[in-house]
Amino acid sequence: MSASDRSLASSSGISVQGAGGSSTTSFGGVNPSDEQIEPSSTFGIFSIDYKKHEDIKQMLDGNKENLKLEAMRRIIGMIAKGKDAADLFPAVVKNVVSKNMEIKKLVYVYLMRYAEEQQDLALLSIATFQRGLKDPNQLIRASALRVLSSIRVPTIVSIMMLAIREAANDMSPYVRKTAANAIAKLYA
Repeated sequence: MSASDRSLASSSGISVQGAGGSSTTSFGGVNPSDEQIEPSSTFGIFSIDYKKHEDIKQMLDGNKENLKLEAMRRIIGMIAKGKDAADLFPAVVKNVVSKNMEIKKLVYVYLMRYAEEQQDLALLSIATFQRGLKDPNQLIRASALRVLSSIRVPTIVSIMMLAIREAANDMSPYVRKTAANAIAKLYA
């Protein structure tokens, strides 16, 4: 709650309940514990601190998978709401090697959105996608090809062509379908 909201609530006699149980009333004014509530904890899954994203960066750099997953969910939520999350690109790219499939999928969604803007950093993830193309799991192979073909960086066109050629001969029909869709992206 901002300071102007607090003063408005206290002057109008409205009782407002915060996430930490603190409240303002017409009799007591602003509870001092309101100052200590973090904005990210006040509004659930979506952080309102869109300027620095320090809490999300710390979550992505941590060792706990559940915190990384929560951070990626927040980032995708911010993108869905139209907020810019491009400054988180380096922290997100580090998590492309995660073993957790849900984190990996969310990282892939993020990369498809921001790789064109951050081309130099997107090149760091190409080796991971090439490893993903050789994974025994057909879903990982298809996802890696889908993201690789969505990265619009001219220097990786030859890598994309080779990946599409190999995927077109894959045993899995799902991977072959993804390869067919990737051909259209290559020439678009």
